[in-house]
Amino acid sequence: MPTSRRTATPTAAVVPPASVPDLPMHELLALEAVFRLGSVQAAAEALHVTPSGVSHRIASLEQRIGSPLLRRRGRGVVLTELAESCVAAISPGLVAFAAATQALLDREHRVIRIATAAAIGVAWLLPRLQRYAQLHPEARFELLTVATADELATDRWDLLIHYGNAPRRGARRGTLFQETLIQVGAPVPAKQTGPRPLLRLSQLDLAGPAAERRSTRGDAHHAQLVFDDALAMLEAASAGAGLAWATETAARPYLAQGRLVRSSPDDREGLRYTADLSEAGQLKPLAAAFYAWLLEHVGEGQGGAVTPGCTKK
Repeated sequence: MPTSRRTATPTAAVVPPASVPDLPMHELLALEAVFRLGSVQAAAEALHVTPSGVSHRIASLEQRIGSPLLRRRGRGVVLTELAESCVAAISPGLVAFAAATQALLDREHRVIRIATAAAIGVAWLLPRLQRYAQLHPEARFELLTVATADELATDRWDLLIHYGNAPRRGARRGTLFQETLIQVGAPVPAKQTGPRPLLRLSQLDLAGPAAERRSTRGDAHHAQLVFDDALAMLEAASAGAGLAWATETAARPYLAQGRLVRSSPDDREGLRYTADLSEAGQLKPLAAAFYAWLLEHVGEGQGGAVTPGCTKK
């Protein structure tokens, strides 16, 4: 009995992604909007462009395809049969893509990325973030902790709060407050000799420039243990490892909790804490609004002299 040969059922050809026509998304969205809303005017309002802008996009798409996509009917226009059949097939995907993209952009613009050292972030910035979030629940914050401003590329942060560093190119700079350096150490029993001064901030720390200034004046001591992070240094000092020169702002929570005490009545003039709003941050309404609010409310609950200001570099 002869066997019959089974023939494969023809299947639709799968178009490799590399061979998909490279048609600009904004031109396809313009055509889809006219199809969905029924007029160039309505499409322009939905896309936040002018009617001539919609017409220009569709004309450009016609040149790419080599076929007309619109035809006049009375005072308006309608899609050609070719355009209507094409857009009807791709419209759901285009609308979903546009909605997902807009949601991504909306989320991105709600996130305010702030780069700062851990010490100033905990002692000074965090209470202000909490206060601002209560006033503006739509805002979201992402805190990037660094020891130096040079550790982060400008495109990774919207707002940089730092101590005595040069501003980044294109960033808008605002002065927060003048800092004071104090010497602190762990509490010791009255009859016990205090620890030798072992600690200072390294040049990589937020107070590094101030340490260099003390060195040039001849009043800096030789450090046997150097830190690049103020918070780590304060933790070591509170554990009794030695005395530390720290910014008054960073040391304030430790002093309030009794974990550190001032070991010298002499203060040192520090540098200024400043805030830089990056070029990307200037394009984010929420980031720019928070930056302005921070400069306006910088003195609330802040000891010492406050000299707010703003310059563009």
